[in-house]
Amino acid sequence: YTPNAGKNSVVFSYIACVYKQNHLRENAYQENIYFLDIPKEIKRASMKNIYKDDTERFNVIKLLKQFIDNYSSGLKIKGLYLSGNFGCGKTYLIAALFNELAKKGISSAISYWPEFLRNLKSSFNEGFNEKFINIQKVPLLLIDDIGAENTTAWSRDEILGPILQYRMQEQLPTFFTSNLNINDLEKHFGVSSGNVE
Repeated sequence: YTPNAGKNSVVFSYIACVYKQNHLRENAYQENIYFLDIPKEIKRASMKNIYKDDTERFNVIKLLKQFIDNYSSGLKIKGLYLSGNFGCGKTYLIAALFNELAKKGISSAISYWPEFLRNLKSSFNEGFNEKFINIQKVPLLLIDDIGAENTTAWSRDEILGPILQYRMQEQLPTFFTSNLNINDLEKHFGVSSGNVE
């Protein structure tokens, strides 16, 4: 019984145990990352857990470490376009980078691009502007799996174009992962609704 809560009322309160408090403290950095339809494994990505036995990854890992150092120093630098086969760890690498920077208080967003477009389209009546502006203005952005979506003039010219234009003007780093190399991505965006544009 708590007298201030009202007549015949019971008030419950919970206090996290030491283990829960440690867990919350260790994972507080994740509040700096906005995840849009991303698997749990990616949310826990870590630079120290990157698979380093593949020598082809060495240059990418080196670039990621340089990015962390340069970004932390306040240098304005570009993002990165990673292409490769499905499941080779492209998204994990960028998520590990973002998680590392989130520990330093830097906000970022990881957006699975095909699903982001579907969600955006379904939110015309409510929440459209907020979703669009959040992605447009976040300090670090990963557009994950670009090229896997159906190209429409709307998604290319009204959504992707303005996002990239704003981010370029404001010098906000943008990262991309894709199963398509850059030439195939250009072809992908050249065709919408079966017409070459």
